[in-house]
Amino acid sequence: MLRLWLALQDLGQGVLPPELRPQALFPGDEPERARDIVSATIEIALLTWVFYQFLRFLHGKAGLSVLKGVLKLLIGIAVGLVVLQWLFGISFPRLEYLGVEMLPVAAVVLVVLFQPELRRGFLKLSEAGSLADPGMPGHVSDLCNSFRALSRRRHGALVVFERQTGIKGLQDTGVPIDAGVSGALLESIFFPKSPMHDGAVIVRDGRIVAASCMLPLTESTSLSRELGTRHRAALGVTEESDAVAVVVSEESGRISLARHGHLQAVEDPTQLEELLADMLEGAAENGR
Repeated sequence: MLRLWLALQDLGQGVLPPELRPQALFPGDEPERARDIVSATIEIALLTWVFYQFLRFLHGKAGLSVLKGVLKLLIGIAVGLVVLQWLFGISFPRLEYLGVEMLPVAAVVLVVLFQPELRRGFLKLSEAGSLADPGMPGHVSDLCNSFRALSRRRHGALVVFERQTGIKGLQDTGVPIDAGVSGALLESIFFPKSPMHDGAVIVRDGRIVAASCMLPLTESTSLSRELGTRHRAALGVTEESDAVAVVVSEESGRISLARHGHLQAVEDPTQLEELLADMLEGAAENGR
């Protein structure tokens, strides 16, 4: 990285032909001005892109409301001080000093406020390739038959397939099982009178490790009010990990798949097997 940076620093000193160097835009002895303009253009473009991606990532999440509140407060204080200084000709050196000294503290506060969003963002950056267990595809057909059966009976269900990001903490909130993946077992667990039908089932490495698990609910404010707790839990766990979740609605019987914090309704139950296999094998596109 250091060598790359030094090479970029020498952009106008031999790396490019003379006619293509930034200094060629300016006559005489103004090479430094050319460097400043090129540097400023790159910096502005980079910062604009980062800020845009940050706002886009926060869209529809509670963190965006927090950010709006913080910005409104800071802008209000700044405008008020400027107006007072303009009207009465007074300055506020202590506030200015405090503002500069408090910048490191403000950075820590922002990290704390946006910890969930930052965690999800870094999680997406760290993902790579297919992470599904090699044994899972062989169980997909059996599982999908069970999901369709639960759908016909209007038995609500929520199954989470763990991938690379561990969710052991969520597993500990439920009842340990440690049994092979079986469609019949899932139907028994989610039978309405079963003591474990509430909560989620977690599947890891082709085995059902726990049932009746409590999952975090999504903080998104853009969801339909028709979505119940199971759907919000499916979005919550897939926002904070790379897991794949399958939801069967108790009210409508509709089957939905959740991944990367996005919910996809399965309009045609016959396509469930293909969609679920794609997600478990990591072949589906992000956000699909």
